[in-house]
Amino acid sequence: MKKLSVGIIGYGIVGKRRKAFIDRNKYFETKFISDICFKNNFNKKGIKYFKFYSELLRENVDVVFVTLPNYLAAKVTQNCLKRKIHVFCEKPPGKNAADVKKVIREEKKHRNIKLMYGFNHRYHGSVILAKKILNSKKYGKIINFRCVYGKSKIVTFKKGDWRSKRKYAGGGILLDQGIHMIDLLQHFHGEFDYYKSFISNRFWNYDIEDNAFVLMKDSKGVIASVHSTATQWEHRFKLEITLEKALLELNGILSGTKSYGKETLTIISRNRNFINEKKGKKVYYFTKDNSWQNEIDKFSKIIVNNKKVSDGNSLEALKVMKIISKIYSSDKVWMKK
Repeated sequence: MKKLSVGIIGYGIVGKRRKAFIDRNKYFETKFISDICFKNNFNKKGIKYFKFYSELLRENVDVVFVTLPNYLAAKVTQNCLKRKIHVFCEKPPGKNAADVKKVIREEKKHRNIKLMYGFNHRYHGSVILAKKILNSKKYGKIINFRCVYGKSKIVTFKKGDWRSKRKYAGGGILLDQGIHMIDLLQHFHGEFDYYKSFISNRFWNYDIEDNAFVLMKDSKGVIASVHSTATQWEHRFKLEITLEKALLELNGILSGTKSYGKETLTIISRNRNFINEKKGKKVYYFTKDNSWQNEIDKFSKIIVNNKKVSDGNSLEALKVMKIISKIYSSDKVWMKK
């Protein structure tokens, strides 16, 4: 079987990590890589390296992985689609919802070309099991969500870097990391109708937020609270889902740094009197992060079998970006800064 030729545009930390899993996929073969940091073009071990991505797009490339800064992601994705190249774009899909709308307009012109966005948290073991439990309706309807996702004092936002400037990044910790939590809420529940938020940059004092406190509510009364933070001081991922008959608690998320602790899903069931049952507590442990590989493998099968993109498609990416826009605009003081 002839493998699909793959190009990677943007070869930083994420680009290198994506390549490691692309190379393990039976349908893909990395043939081209571009990054503005390369001093010149060169060949190495059967791979062509380019300084400018426009040169990569002139090659016979079937699939492109876009792992670029926020202000470049949408533009490059559009250009790949114009050349009828399948695209996997890392999150966030752009600086704002307007960026994604432009991509969708181009995508509609090429119905057989696949576009998928990288929301790998959906592929974590704890998330997959939680989704399965929710779909089963075993523990009744959802009452509320409570979420915390935060980085420690080792932050990636540096003064002068594109990430610290709103005109290039579009946003701070919410758009960079909290977007995963927003996506999971969409994945688990769907739409919310009302938003209230408080956005702050008072600690790091950059042009982008280091904290976002968010309340969301749907028309049926389901409420979700989200704290996205770059002042956590100890990496933390926690997502609680309160159901009529149980609490689902996702703690930790496996990552390359393993700094978020063990990944677990705890189910605490309740009896008719709403008292926690000692025998009703069960903890599931997840020891291997297969999310990156499973996400890439799914994308390859979508292309090979000409299937629709169900998870991480452009409409889902647009919904997430619209929600983030509503969160920002809900804090009128922040919007005036």
